[in-house]
Formats: sequence, structure tokens, C-alpha cells
Amino acid sequence: MTTGELRPDDASHPAEFVELLRQLKDRSGFTYRQLEQRAAAAGDVLARSTAADILRRSTLPRPEVLAAFVTACGAGDQVETWLRARHRLAAGQFAPPSPASEPPPVDAATTAVPEGAGPARPRWFARPAPLALLVVAALLAALGVGFWVERRDDGNAGAGQSASPGGGARSPSAGRSQIRPVRSPHLCLTEGRDSTGRYTKEIAVQRPCTEATPPDTALVPVADGMYFIQWVHPVLGKGCLTIREDDPGRNLLEPWNEVDCSASRPKQVFHFEPTGATPDAYRIRPDRSELCVGLRDDDTDEPAAAQVEPCTGGQDQMFLVNALPGD
Repeated sequence: MTTGELRPDDASHPAEFVELLRQLKDRSGFTYRQLEQRAAAAGDVLARSTAADILRRSTLPRPEVLAAFVTACGAGDQVETWLRARHRLAAGQFAPPSPASEPPPVDAATTAVPEGAGPARPRWFARPAPLALLVVAALLAALGVGFWVERRDDGNAGAGQSASPGGGARSPSAGRSQIRPVRSPHLCLTEGRDSTGRYTKEIAVQRPCTEATPPDTALVPVADGMYFIQWVHPVLGKGCLTIREDDPGRNLLEPWNEVDCSASRPKQVFHFEPTGATPDAYRIRPDRSELCVGLRDDDTDEPAAAQVEPCTGGQDQMFLVNALPGD
């Protein structure tokens, strides 16, 4: 097949480029497993999880991954066209939309909610027209409006703030940080999706650190050794990781809108407890809880989800926390 009327050279923003890749995959008719197999047959490496993540994010894939993906979709004769468009976008040279095309309608910023089901819930990576998304995001940011998950009453809003951990134990530095599993230090906790498909919103997973931004991760102090784990996206705003208490996705970590982050919510405040294994190794424990943050099923592969679970002392519950330059 060829890309037909798909014109990556007309993409005006990375998110629009990714949308064209989604259309390319849909037109190919191949599953992620088949794309992985086709890439291997062509001598390329394209894990099915990597292929899925390309279409899940709004950032440009690496050139070699893009080439493998386009080839596996059956458009190998168009690889240079896609790479040229990617290079232009990576250099910040956004092309205007094709004058012959109508701009796609902007999706609502919330998912549909059945009558009586409560307030609508914002989607972080909704798919409106990319330029419209940037304009709307700028306007909302100017008004102090964030994205992420809206506030939900949980009965903890009136609770008192946690006491500081005793003994003045060493704590990680506040600010921009990397959080990496001790046993897989090339991976970082960042945004992803539930690989089981049971929960469809953004959650914390482990991914290669080279692909972990955006969002940036930052530690925001609440008390001695206690922090919000904040995600910061250049367009979509700030949010704090929050333990999900309902099914589906119970015990997973999802981002809530910054305006709904409170030191009085134990499910949003985390104690970083030194393990003694290495100077930068910590257990991450929710406030007022005997649980620890770990990796589901002790998985070492990406994109294994982070979740709260009974503390075991295992390495899957130990994380390296390193400060990064910048605010």
C-alpha cells in the first residue's frame, strides 16, 4: 500500500503527525502483533508495545522507530517522506494546514458521561485539531485552568496534614527529577496506559528514560520527606499523581488536576523512605498507609504499571530518585 492522500508533509504539529500515523496503521489493517512480526521480517526492531506507544503519545517517535513503523504498515516506499516531515517538525518548522482541507472539528475536552453519572472527566490526550489544542491550552492556562482529572470528593479533604517523619531522615531533592526502578535503571516512571486495557486513562508506568518526557516529573515538598509527585506538561499543565481507589484501575497512580491536589489527601502525598541500598534509593509510601509503590506483577518490562501494594522489601519497590537541572 501507499500513504495515498495521507500527507505527512502537511502536518502542522507533532500531534497531527501522530494522528496521520494512526490513520496509516488503521489503513494497513495490521494488529500490533503483526506489525512487530512484519518489522522483524524486514530486519527492524519494533516491539508491539513500542508501536502502541507511538500512537498513544503526542510526541514525535525516534527516526529509526518511525521508519520501522511505516515500513511495517506496508508503506516502505514512503519512509523518506515521513522522515522528512518528522525532521521538519522536530526542528520547530510547523507547516500550515493544506488550504484544500477543512480543519477537523475540535473534540470536546471531556468524555461523554451517561445521565446521572456525575461530572464529565477531562481527557489529557484528547484528539482535537492540534493548533486549536494549543490555542485553547494557552487560553485556559492564562485563566488558571488546568487539565488532568477533575476533583472528586473522597472524604479526606478535611483531614489534618501528616506529621513529618522522625529523625530528620535524608530526603530527595525537591524539583525536577527522575524516578527509576532500582533493578531497571534505564526505565523511568512516566505517563502511559494500562497494558491490560481494563483502565483506559493515563497512569504511571515505567518506560525508557529517553522517551519519558513530556511530562516532566517534579517532587513538590509537603513536609519533611513528604512530597507530591507532580507531572508537568508544556501544553497540558500540571497534575499530581493520585492513587486510584475505584475499579477499574484500583491502586494504579493517575494524574489529577493541580487545583485538586491537597496535602490533606493521603492518596496524593508520598513519603520517600531511604532504603540504605544506595544513597539515592527510596521506598515510596503513601501517607498514612502501610503500602508501598511497586510495579504490577513485579514486571521488569515496559510499560509495566506502577501501583500501591503491600510492602515486601523487594527491589520492585525500590526506586532511584535523582534531581535534574531546571525548575
